[in-house]
Amino acid sequence: MDGLRFSRIPLMERPASASAADRALSHAATALRHTRSHLLRIGRVNDLAGPLPQAAALVRAAARAVRAAGEGVRTGGPVPRADPIETAITAFETVRATPFHPAPGTRPAPAPEPDAGTGRIGPYRTSDPAEAASAARLGLGSIALEAAEGARFLTLAVRISRRAPLPPDPTPPAARPGPFWYAHEPAVRLWWARFLANLTPRSVYFQNAVRTAAALAAARLLVGGLDLTHGFWVLLATLTLMRTTAADTGMALRPALTGTLCGAAATAVMLMLVGDRPLFYAVALPATMLTAFAVGPILGLAWAQGTFTVVVAMVFAQLAPASWKLAEARLVDVATGAAVGILTGLCAWPLGGARELRRRTAELLADSAAALHETVAVLTGAPARGGAVRRARRSAVLTEATYAQFRSEHHAVPPGAPDWQAALLTGQHTVRGAEQLLARIAPHSLVGWPGVADTLVRDADTAAAAFRREGAALLSGPRAPAPPDPLLGEARTALLDERVMAAHLPPDPAALHAVDTAVWLVGLVDDLAAVPAAKAPAEGEVSPPAPTPGRPAAHPDGAGPPRPPR
Repeated sequence: MDGLRFSRIPLMERPASASAADRALSHAATALRHTRSHLLRIGRVNDLAGPLPQAAALVRAAARAVRAAGEGVRTGGPVPRADPIETAITAFETVRATPFHPAPGTRPAPAPEPDAGTGRIGPYRTSDPAEAASAARLGLGSIALEAAEGARFLTLAVRISRRAPLPPDPTPPAARPGPFWYAHEPAVRLWWARFLANLTPRSVYFQNAVRTAAALAAARLLVGGLDLTHGFWVLLATLTLMRTTAADTGMALRPALTGTLCGAAATAVMLMLVGDRPLFYAVALPATMLTAFAVGPILGLAWAQGTFTVVVAMVFAQLAPASWKLAEARLVDVATGAAVGILTGLCAWPLGGARELRRRTAELLADSAAALHETVAVLTGAPARGGAVRRARRSAVLTEATYAQFRSEHHAVPPGAPDWQAALLTGQHTVRGAEQLLARIAPHSLVGWPGVADTLVRDADTAAAAFRREGAALLSGPRAPAPPDPLLGEARTALLDERVMAAHLPPDPAALHAVDTAVWLVGLVDDLAAVPAAKAPAEGEVSPPAPTPGRPAAHPDGAGPPRPPR
């Protein structure tokens, strides 16, 4: 999975274009991360839940789907089919209601416990091992279903990348366009959509375009004002040396000028020794050009600039008599272009993607908070504005582009720096999970269970507040490592209580939908907890032991018995 990070993929191999195939491959990477996170949670919950054959069969079907998708990504491999995993999901949803509920005769649910000013928002607690196991089975089934949905999404994304037909879009009309809206759109419309999505000052593509245009305009004015010979070299140097941050441009300046100076010296010696012999330059040019273009990418910017200086001198020596002053003009033009690039970078977005990533990630968490609140509101019948999932999806796309640029730049990591990749994955998992729930569960499905609906809405509000608080903390800048946000613990504990509550409900699909929603929110809260920097243990403080491989840590994902009332 780490190999799928944009920072570890060569620039020319990144699926970053607006084409349907590249969009699908990017979605496939997101689906893999989403599926992996749920599979890891299965391993942690399974000890308490015990054997669950239906979930095991579903996870095996998901494994087969992931393997088939992996083969389908390869050129010439068989295109994966979505029917097997969809059949497995349908069969699981059909049979999962009965075995997840306790046998008749179990004691009724405990009475709601007042908060008593403790700040707890989930009213149900239990210390009964049977109830805890039943709740764990409910959660395990929901997590297995989420993993299988991720495998299905991965299969569909790979089919799009191979230009294979898709089944009808299951997205409800109110939530459209769905995640695969681009599958059947022409290339012109996809590029236009990419253009509109980035037509905002908050887009790094927009910022880079403005920065480049301003630098080229300044270089052109400078060439005309100083009447520089071969002034297009100034524009070329500005383009090739300017980076997305002022610091990176300054780092590129030294090797560029060193290489140009050495190349200019070699060019001057060559012109003085060979003189005006165009035939020599014509014969030597192909080999020199081949060497320049082959050596530059391997040995670095200094070699690229030096060898290219020799190449352009050979070209101009064939067009007109040249002297050593041609090398001097080349050196002056490169230095001028580099200076223009540095000054432009200092004036326009000098930090590149760093500051914009902080702002964009905060907006992504805020949009994700609105998306999770809207999703729960749609399922429970609570009032909602609408359009939050679409906004979160667009915000995730812009944040991913900003993060890709950030990882291509040089940045010193300050103490307490957040995990930007974890924040991006939190937003992506929010959108992906919301799309799955809205496609699988009919709107207002939980209206018949007003107590369950009200509790889910309240817990979703708490989770959304934690999202917004973390986004505000990101905007405030670097910070010292801090203890976990108490809102995260409150939201997580309350959501896990919904499993216990659902274990006492009749075997109704709505009860399972409530568990699915609660499990999704628990996963988002866990994702959010990984965003801030971990708090380092104080002197003399012992860190909690790492879990033994194959064994869960203490109460992960609610696997252990819920805490007793305080």
